[in-house]
Amino acid sequence: MYYTYSDKEHPALEDISFDLAPGERVALVGPSGAGKSTIVNLLLRFWDYREGVIYLGGHELKRYSPEDLRRLLGVVTQHTHLFNATIRENLLLARPGASEEELIAAARRARIHDFIQTLPRGYDTCVGEGGFKLSGGQRQRLAIARVLLKNAPILVLDEATAGLDPVTEREVMDAVYSLMQGRTTLVITHRLVGLEVMDEILVLDGGRVVERGRHEDLLRHNGLYRRLWELQHQVLAG
Repeated sequence: MYYTYSDKEHPALEDISFDLAPGERVALVGPSGAGKSTIVNLLLRFWDYREGVIYLGGHELKRYSPEDLRRLLGVVTQHTHLFNATIRENLLLARPGASEEELIAAARRARIHDFIQTLPRGYDTCVGEGGFKLSGGQRQRLAIARVLLKNAPILVLDEATAGLDPVTEREVMDAVYSLMQGRTTLVITHRLVGLEVMDEILVLDGGRVVERGRHEDLLRHNGLYRRLWELQHQVLAG
């Protein structure tokens, strides 16, 4: 697949090709500007590709309506959108007909139920516009609970832990692992945390795949992935 922005001369993506089989977990990593966000926008059909093709379930992506695509994909991004409504109402946006038992089960798996129980009005607590009454980690866990409740077959995690402190990031990643179970998962991140569970990691740089493999193999390769991993661990250690 290739993609070039209308105001640019050089392609943002060049010769990108990978498979994501049912139940597999693939991560796209790389420095800022590597092309990760472009792939997400194409997959979610915010933009349409002009060269190459993307298949989903054996059919070209462009054959799906935006509504059908949203039903198939569960997406958690860095910027979780929460409405100025209750926790219950924000969760039920994913599946309005969900039962109370299903709602609580999703919150438990997302590691947010115990916190909700400490609130004076529990699930009927209003989160404020954009969820400003919650911390960053609580907003992300609520977003994960919402996707769990939706129960879509394909999961897209787009910088889901970016901007969180290391302790909160690890807590959110624990919830993310629960979210991945049994689901086809695409992870897009510049943070090389928790990628040991990935079936394949694609390292992007300058719009191209420069390395691919599992976490352990890429560390042994001593290439860009290894350099990014060492740099992040130096920052955390400092």
